[in-house]
Amino acid sequence: MYDMLPDAHEGTTSLSERQTAHMEAVAEQLGRLNAAIREAVDAGLAVELHRSERYHCGGGCWGDMMKPVIVKCV
Repeated sequence: MYDMLPDAHEGTTSLSERQTAHMEAVAEQLGRLNAAIREAVDAGLAVELHRSERYHCGGGCWGDMMKPVIVKCV
């Protein structure tokens, strides 16, 4: 489910509890977003997500900020 694993593996560093909690929060919100997208598509809309910008924390970490492009299907 994730590219990063919360448990330590040989040759890697484990995630902190805070990192794991935030990773799980992102995954939970993505599940909600996917459900909303399915509902919008079932209601006759086409939905596409585009990266609107990239957020940098200043310490080497980054995240893609997304925006929806939504059109009514004919």
